[in-house]
Amino acid sequence: MLDWKIAIDTFEERRLAIWEKMPQDVYNLSQGIVPGDTNVYGQYVTTMLYADSELRTLCDEVLFYLTETAKEASVDLATLIAFSKKLLDYKQKFFVFTGVPMASEMLRMYLDALDSLENLEQFIDLTNAALKYFNRHHMWVDLIMPWGVYNGFAKQDFSKYL
Repeated sequence: MLDWKIAIDTFEERRLAIWEKMPQDVYNLSQGIVPGDTNVYGQYVTTMLYADSELRTLCDEVLFYLTETAKEASVDLATLIAFSKKLLDYKQKFFVFTGVPMASEMLRMYLDALDSLENLEQFIDLTNAALKYFNRHHMWVDLIMPWGVYNGFAKQDFSKYL
């Protein structure tokens, strides 16, 4: 079992390390180097899109709302930890598939540290540290996305085919 305080320190250390320097997994993804060679018909932009959306939802929809839920009086720690593990175990494994294994390792650390928590305040502190780290990791993935490619998919009116 990993101590939650060590996990917080590690999240902060790693966040600062990637503040101005791209994580190696994101650089590799930008070059089409993906663990297991995940791709769709030989292209990796779809894999990048999954990495971007999975990291965004981890931050905006999961970690943020876990923190908010932990602030409610009716919530107990054991249930919140059990729910977090069920919800995040899949996402942690999926990060390898989407080309961001460093994010996977950090999420595994978060999951391991949950067992050392003794109260909801500690849960909030750990989850906030994770949120700060993953938000920065996501910003790097967002940076490498070839957003210009999507300009070729401008809205069209297909109503005449209805």
